[in-house]
Amino acid sequence: MIKMNDVTFSYGNEDVNFGNEVAVSNIQLTVKTGQCVVLCGRSGSGKSTIMRLLSGLAPSFYNGSISGKITVNGLNPSNLLPEERTRLLGVVFQDPRSQFFMDNVLDEIAFSAENIGIAPDEIIRRVEIQAKLLNVEHLLGRSLNMLSSGQKQLVAIAAASILSPPVLLLDEPTANLDQKAIQTLIEMLHKLKQNGTTLLIGEHRLHPLLSIADSFVYMEKGKIVKTWTKEQFSQLTYEEVRPYGLRHPDMFNIKSMRKLDEIPTTEIALEGQKLSYRYRRNDVVIKDLDIILPKGSVTALMGENGAGKTTLCKILCGLLQQRKGIVFSKGIPSSAGQRRTFSYFVMQDADYQLYADSVGNEIVLGRHLDDELRLRAREAMEAFGLLRLQERHPASLSGGEKQRVTMAAASCSDAELIVLDEPTSGLDGDGVLKVVKWVKKLAHAGKTVVIITHDCILSELASDQIKVLKNFNE
Repeated sequence: MIKMNDVTFSYGNEDVNFGNEVAVSNIQLTVKTGQCVVLCGRSGSGKSTIMRLLSGLAPSFYNGSISGKITVNGLNPSNLLPEERTRLLGVVFQDPRSQFFMDNVLDEIAFSAENIGIAPDEIIRRVEIQAKLLNVEHLLGRSLNMLSSGQKQLVAIAAASILSPPVLLLDEPTANLDQKAIQTLIEMLHKLKQNGTTLLIGEHRLHPLLSIADSFVYMEKGKIVKTWTKEQFSQLTYEEVRPYGLRHPDMFNIKSMRKLDEIPTTEIALEGQKLSYRYRRNDVVIKDLDIILPKGSVTALMGENGAGKTTLCKILCGLLQQRKGIVFSKGIPSSAGQRRTFSYFVMQDADYQLYADSVGNEIVLGRHLDDELRLRAREAMEAFGLLRLQERHPASLSGGEKQRVTMAAASCSDAELIVLDEPTSGLDGDGVLKVVKWVKKLAHAGKTVVIITHDCILSELASDQIKVLKNFNE
């Protein structure tokens, strides 16, 4: 169904500095009808580029030079008309916002079916089926802007699969999902595979896919260098996959967590009492919530998609005003404006925070550049493996690389409270360990860190306390 024969692709754009680097080289890849192949490898290894090539977006949208031959069901995807491509391929990229066209969930899921002229009654039937499969029925009447990132991801998958295309290309589909939603997604993909759908998935969270995968293809520096069968991969230990930078369940080490009474301070940096917030009359996000953040601590906020984790952090940072309750800073009531002055929010969607023309300039953007800041910026780039990318334009980076840039910028700020929203959603195993090391360094320096995450590995390795939020809208 999918064939790539000696494919090499280099990004190149006269308006944006992509560095003209070879993104993928000499790719030989075959995925048979009804198979599920998982692409894995470090962030920036070329997984997303393969997705762009197979979807026809490269080189038609992502400019560059290409050699070799690509076919999907015998056709060159870059030569297909939009309707032909829609019927052949369902595509979900790392950032689901980039492929949304409508304002609300129901219309978005129905969009492609309406575009090709399917009868309204049949469209409604299909929307209901997809919504039930992915457990998003309760979201059908909502605005897309009001959804969490994980909920948006599920809606994007529902929209991509409504036409039952023979091929699904999924780039990091579990990155923003809680454990319940991941299981729902796996069950759906299992049903599609049983019906003959061909699946190509680029992922960092690999072991949840063992029940549907046929093989795991490892990429490094734009090349395919290793392939494991499902059986071979399931038997690999953490020590065996660690040289490849991959995630593994045995990365857990709960002994690395500090207890709160081990934190060398009794000072409370921030405290929220009886906090409540709702976006609309009948949509409670958080209710009567109490939270204490000791200075120099790392707190992991967990809970299902839509439980209000990001909303709570926006209140703590002063980006939203709570409807009820009080936020205290060092024991004194603090207004939203006051909290904004000492907070730094690293957003999940890194594109919202990237403005400069190079990675190096992004990290020091808006601050007076002196020798001390230059040193801090270099240390941050070293910590996150960004030195070789410092002249690159942020738009040319992979999702994981963009996340690393925003975190490096946060480390160069003078903020007392730093919030990381899903900082490992696009990161490989090595990237997770770097984030763990970095947040611990911040905490030991007296910073107060809050991590919004579904990543159990990150929460266990990095946090001093874990707070699980309840979802009031389920």
